[in-house]
Amino acid sequence: MSASASIGVTGLGVMGRNLARNFARHGYTVAVHNRSAGRTRALIEEFGHEGDFVPAESAEDFVAALERPRRLMLMVQAGEATDAVIEEFAPLL
Repeated sequence: MSASASIGVTGLGVMGRNLARNFARHGYTVAVHNRSAGRTRALIEEFGHEGDFVPAESAEDFVAALERPRRLMLMVQAGEATDAVIEEFAPLL
């Protein structure tokens, strides 16, 4: 996967999904990722027409989709979930 997204959103719950959609509707190409790939696919199926999305099923693909300097938003629950996502992504960034 080549870098093509100007921003990324991981964690596609209600807030993350809507943030990604807002970026896309305002002209940004958005890499999207969720721990469960089904949620990523559902976002693309339901809202893919709203803008340019780059779906990623793995953390590696998500990071590879981001142009440098990399900009990403972690939209996961505070606490252990956030710590786990940071531990997963830090070595890739």
